[in-house]
Amino acid sequence: MTNPDPVVPVLITNDTTAVIHGEPVSVPPGVTVDQAVMSYLQLEAAGVGATITVHIDDRRHAVNASLLVNPDGTTGPQEPAPDSRTPKPTRELSPLASVRALAVAGDLNAAITRADTLLRKWSADPSLGPQHPTTLEMAQARAELASITQDYPYAYAAWSWLAATWHEKTGRCPRTHPHDHEHCRHIAMTTSKAATAWMQLPTQVAMQRSHEILELIENLAGSDKTPAGKAVRDRIAKWKTLQGEHQ
Repeated sequence: MTNPDPVVPVLITNDTTAVIHGEPVSVPPGVTVDQAVMSYLQLEAAGVGATITVHIDDRRHAVNASLLVNPDGTTGPQEPAPDSRTPKPTRELSPLASVRALAVAGDLNAAITRADTLLRKWSADPSLGPQHPTTLEMAQARAELASITQDYPYAYAAWSWLAATWHEKTGRCPRTHPHDHEHCRHIAMTTSKAATAWMQLPTQVAMQRSHEILELIENLAGSDKTPAGKAVRDRIAKWKTLQGEHQ
C-alpha cells in the first residue's frame, strides 16, 4: 500500500460537523468538533508512524490553515513540501497502520479489537513489553479510539497510564523551559488528554477520582495551574457548591 495522501484535507462546516478524507467525523456529546478532529488526526499520524500534513478549511471562522501532526500527538507549523515529482516509497501496512485504517474506514469495533489483541501480545513479548515505544504507540492509538467511541473510563485510565509511564521512563519535566525536552511534550499531551477524559466521566465517578487527577496533573505536568488543572478544579468547585446547596 502506498503512503497516505501528502496533505490530509479537513473541512469544518459548523460546531458539530467536520469531514476528513471526504468522510464525516463523529463528534461525541460533550466533545468539541476541534477535539474530535484532532483525535482523528493524531490517530492517523500514530497509525502511519510519521508526521502528516493537514490542511484545515474552517468555514466557521473563514480560516484556511496548514499544520503538521506528529505521531506523538504534538503539532507544529507546516514545513515546505517536498518536490512532488520525487517518487514516494511504498511499504507494507504496519500493525499500527492497520488499526488506523480500520478506524478511518469507520470500523471502530474492529480497530479496537485489533488494537487490544496487539497490546496483549506485545505487552507479554519479552522483546517488547508494555513500555516499549511500539507498544506505547499502540496504547496511544487505543486511547484515542476510546475517546472517539466515548468510552471515557477506558480513555481516562489509558491516558493516565501513558502519562505515568512516560514519567517513569524519562523522569519529571523541569519547571523551566519544559518544551525544550521531547519527553515533556509526551507527558503534557497525555496528561491533558487524561484530564479531558476525566471531564467526561459521570459526576460521582469523577469526584471519587478528583484527587487522583489533580495529583497526576501536578506531579507529571509540573504544575496544577495548567489549563487542564483549571478545568478540573472548576468542575470540582462547582460540584462542591451544588453539594452545599443541597445540604
